[in-house]
Amino acid sequence: MHEIKLPKVLFLVLVIARHFHKKHIINTNDLADLANKFASELVRLKKTKKDYKSLEDTKFGGLRGNFSTVLTFRGMVKRGSRIISYYGIGRDDRILNALLKGEIVLRESDFTAHTNNEKLKDLLETEAHLLNVREDQAHIKLRLEKGDIPLKRDDVSFPKESVVYSPSGQYFIRGLFNNYINRGKNLVEYNITNLWFGTKFKKKNIHLLLAVPSASDSWDKIYAVKNEELIKHKPLLLIVDVDKLSCTDKDGNNYRLYPLEEALLSFSKAEENISERLAYNSKKVVEDNCEDEVEDREMQEDEFSIFLEKFLHWGKLFSIDKKDVIDIKVSSSGGPDVRLIFSGGTTQALELEHNWKNYIDHGHPTNGAFSNCWIFAEENWDPQRILKLFRELKKIHGVRIPDVFLCLDNGVRKAYRANWDEETFEEIDLDFPIS
Repeated sequence: MHEIKLPKVLFLVLVIARHFHKKHIINTNDLADLANKFASELVRLKKTKKDYKSLEDTKFGGLRGNFSTVLTFRGMVKRGSRIISYYGIGRDDRILNALLKGEIVLRESDFTAHTNNEKLKDLLETEAHLLNVREDQAHIKLRLEKGDIPLKRDDVSFPKESVVYSPSGQYFIRGLFNNYINRGKNLVEYNITNLWFGTKFKKKNIHLLLAVPSASDSWDKIYAVKNEELIKHKPLLLIVDVDKLSCTDKDGNNYRLYPLEEALLSFSKAEENISERLAYNSKKVVEDNCEDEVEDREMQEDEFSIFLEKFLHWGKLFSIDKKDVIDIKVSSSGGPDVRLIFSGGTTQALELEHNWKNYIDHGHPTNGAFSNCWIFAEENWDPQRILKLFRELKKIHGVRIPDVFLCLDNGVRKAYRANWDEETFEEIDLDFPIS
């Protein structure tokens, strides 16, 4: 058995996890509501604070601020008439799946988690480390006070954000460390929504800072990315390969990483790029990156239920590509949702989504667990849309982009195999028992 000591705020999130309506957490307000309702004895850990119920108490590192260092940004979604960010625990849902299945047991007396699974132990330790990295990087003021970074906070123009400036007149904002996205931990993901949202771009010509952590230093290396490159594509997430020192977004666009010293010599100054800044529309960036509207994401119907009803018609037996499926197993891991069991004993992983773009939004192209999987979405079949979404990603991520698509083509159950070189789709034989 493995015993893992957890930071208190991570322990608190796992304690209330059974009360999440969906694995994708909407935001820190939702977490604070659940924490006050179901774990009030853990919420009041700070001696100087009696109650966090107002959800506005962030002056002394309040509950919402603490939760922000636990969460991984997953994307944007419409919630009623608003567009908001939503988050999860880790880069996928393996920890929450395991917790809800009893594969992880928590002990409140000493804030420890217990598991017999070596991989779950590693995941929990990684999340604990990530929380510490995010907390260290969030306290940029303390880092600046050390004096080894030639930057200062602009508390006048940006009193509530980590915007800094150099003696030579450049402005920067810190990208938010999001997660490691591969087992080797050489691929690091950053959430840069704070660069795009609001009116910051109108106030100053702002570039991006990325702090790449090491095992012992959350600020080990500092790089900068020009806003002139970023504004062309306006990505919400960036992926940095710390071995190759390359930087890309999820669409495969490349961005040059500049050492901070070089950026201070060559980057544009605070009052430059006026025409680009005047033309910038933060609302459009949000709308362009938003997932399809739902009445309330927490109430969205489970993907497996939709697959079972609309594609399988409540059965589990069918034939695809002349191979008989004799059973369907729901996955307990953080990989694809289900596994098709064929009569010959072989299996096939299948990811279930509400729409095709969700596969990208949930980060599956960068997750090795999704290699060679198939995909089903309830969105109507549209080959041109599939090519637009996946064509370039296929060149980058290879087998992590599906070749086989199960779908509804104007209400008719179909399956197609992609030929990515020719950009065509071949229909695959499907056969269902007569009901």
